[in-house]
Amino acid sequence: MITVIDRTLSVLKDPSSPSALRRLADAIFASGADVIEISESNYRILSQEKPDGRFLLRLERGSSPAHFPGVKRFVSTGSAAGNVVMSEEYIVNGLDLLLSGAVPAVLRPVRLSLSTPALDCSPATLFSAIRNTFLGHIEFAPHGDSGIATSLCAEWALSDGNMPVTTVSGVGGYASLSDLTVFLRSIRRRRPAEKQLDPAELLERLREAFPNETVPATEMKVSPSSSIHILKFRLEQLGFGGSPAKLKTLSSKIRAGHRTPSPYLDGAAIFAVSRQID
Repeated sequence: MITVIDRTLSVLKDPSSPSALRRLADAIFASGADVIEISESNYRILSQEKPDGRFLLRLERGSSPAHFPGVKRFVSTGSAAGNVVMSEEYIVNGLDLLLSGAVPAVLRPVRLSLSTPALDCSPATLFSAIRNTFLGHIEFAPHGDSGIATSLCAEWALSDGNMPVTTVSGVGGYASLSDLTVFLRSIRRRRPAEKQLDPAELLERLREAFPNETVPATEMKVSPSSSIHILKFRLEQLGFGGSPAKLKTLSSKIRAGHRTPSPYLDGAAIFAVSRQID
């Protein structure tokens, strides 16, 4: 079972009203999130409506789980060792130390906050280093470029990682909740929603709750190292699914290392590759 943790309500602050925040939280659950990470301030705004056990609370420095008796799960940077209900956040800005194997093994649950590297790194090598270092439950939270973060979370799910972290429309540079859940359903790693929420409605509720927030136009990106499942999913999203021969040729060109204008390909770059083989 893959558990999608969405942290939009811990990234964004100062909502327009408690009711708008509640409607956004409901929309996030309806869009495929199993757990919502929420900040202390946003939790207090919702506290009159008694948020249920599907919420994970981000503790501020100096706070204690004892201050929130109704909450069962927490995440914090520098949390107290031995607290089994809390994921301790590890912030990794560079892969060299992680890939070196020099980091002592960590047994407790962790939130791995990983600055997104170029997608031409080997996911298999990266994930092996992560699993050799963090031996307990891992909440996988790449961020920086939301398109790359979405692809890495998809690769993580394909490699049996079961707790990817997202935000609505990739706010804050995290994986896109909508793109990731659609991908997971396409590879049968998630059950179809009983009632699929229109992504436009989700964005409308986000803008209602946080009217001053700039919502990025996130786009899942691929590279020569991307799994064939991700390549196929992305190409079909762009309308290439009707031609198996063209899909195979495009996938081969991407895997061959097309590097203009960057190590990864967005939609415009994929169309540029397609024109080369027409």
